[in-house]
Amino acid sequence: MRTLMLCVLATAVLAHDKASDDAAKEAIAKFQEAFKAGDVEAKQGAVFNLHDVPHDLVLKELEKVLRNKDPNVRHVACLAVGGQKHDPKRAGDLLMKTYRKDASSENVVASCFEAMAELKYMGYWPEIKPAFKDERNVVVIRLLDLLGSTQDWRAFPDLVEMYRTTMPARISWSTGTITVDTGAAGDADAKAAESAFNAKYGQGGSKEKNKAKSKANSFDLRNFTPQIKACVKRITGQEFDNALDLEEWWCENYIEVAKKIAVLEGKDPESVVPRAKAEQAELKAKIEEERAKLDEDLAKQRDEEKRK
Repeated sequence: MRTLMLCVLATAVLAHDKASDDAAKEAIAKFQEAFKAGDVEAKQGAVFNLHDVPHDLVLKELEKVLRNKDPNVRHVACLAVGGQKHDPKRAGDLLMKTYRKDASSENVVASCFEAMAELKYMGYWPEIKPAFKDERNVVVIRLLDLLGSTQDWRAFPDLVEMYRTTMPARISWSTGTITVDTGAAGDADAKAAESAFNAKYGQGGSKEKNKAKSKANSFDLRNFTPQIKACVKRITGQEFDNALDLEEWWCENYIEVAKKIAVLEGKDPESVVPRAKAEQAELKAKIEEERAKLDEDLAKQRDEEKRK
């Protein structure tokens, strides 16, 4: 009797995962009517209403919308695809196709990543690796959320490298680079960097400065500290205050991480152990060298302070 009840429950859950044919057809009819009559915002609302109706017919309809000429409509269509959990692979593959075609639209790319995270789709790797260096903040933030949501160990080496550039904060301006780390919380580093920029490149309304600051306001505040820390914690279960601590943890767990990556890549985890052991030794030597250099720099700073 218990087994029968469990089977009935499982069937109910599966049925809930996919809308009925009638529900899908009704939702599509309402969508088409609202989409034809409305302005951009109305079209967006009509599209997103399909999010909660997972069905093959709905997914096919969304595929058409993803070819709409308006990127404001396309990016909402991506979000709606995220609700098509009845067939996450097909939905995810459609998002990847959109990602390739619509890479110039930051909202479309960001929505692709957000929808993939909702679907727990993992067929994006390694094709989306260049997004780590994307100049558009929203793209990088959504990428980090995607990797954390899927707990994707395949991205772990790239996350370690990103930690190295994020901790401490680095602030880059377009006509020159100013790096400031005051050790203060909030926006102190940003204000200090702007002061340094003004001192180096001059006050006033020069064309070069205005151009640099305009571009900087768009994407050059490249400090993703909260997002990168949250992403790494979701994958590892650990919190790290700096890149060296993260590298040390990686070194200690290097073989296990390599095995996790192998599983996600469809490989025998034991087959990667010999190579991982050799790489682990190289990483350990590198960390020891970095620690020694850091200690040397700190000692020099202390000596300089004493001489002042």
